[in-house]
Amino acid sequence: MKWGETLDKVMLARSVRILAECPRTVFRFRGCLFAKHLSTASADDRNIVSLFDSPHVAFRYPSTTSTGLFGHSQLSHPNAFISLAESTLARAQLLTNRILGARSSRDELCKVVKNLDRLSDMLCSIIDLAELIRNAHPDHSWIAAGHHVYEQLCEFMNVLNTHVGLYEVHHSVFVFSCSLTSV
Repeated sequence: MKWGETLDKVMLARSVRILAECPRTVFRFRGCLFAKHLSTASADDRNIVSLFDSPHVAFRYPSTTSTGLFGHSQLSHPNAFISLAESTLARAQLLTNRILGARSSRDELCKVVKNLDRLSDMLCSIIDLAELIRNAHPDHSWIAAGHHVYEQLCEFMNVLNTHVGLYEVHHSVFVFSCSLTSV
């Protein structure tokens, strides 16, 4: 017997012992549906088990109400996701313009770092969502929308990453903060 096999048996024995000592600490989908445990299984547990055991049945009878992707009613169709990305791009461009004009006001200059963080959050939240959709959604139209949104927003972010004006504003903030600390 090899050392790895011995280790596997020891780990398996330890897991069985732990389960025997405190069976309530481990959640098992099927275990909660056996007759003797039926009273402890919630309706959600039974629905989840049936969904995972028979996913084709769940999609045969679609819901009559559309909740939208991830429960967001705005994301009820792939084109709605593209519209969300376009409105995010418009808001990101407005925020970029605000950051670029920050050198004209001391108050705006003090908000540059916060606004850069907001800009990053705004873009990354949609880019991350697009990445998830294009890699995990089963519908090809959603996958195509995810690819489109991902490419569109990453292209914009790459432009921002090499934007000379944003660098100059950031440099101004650094110089401004250094002058405040030296006073």
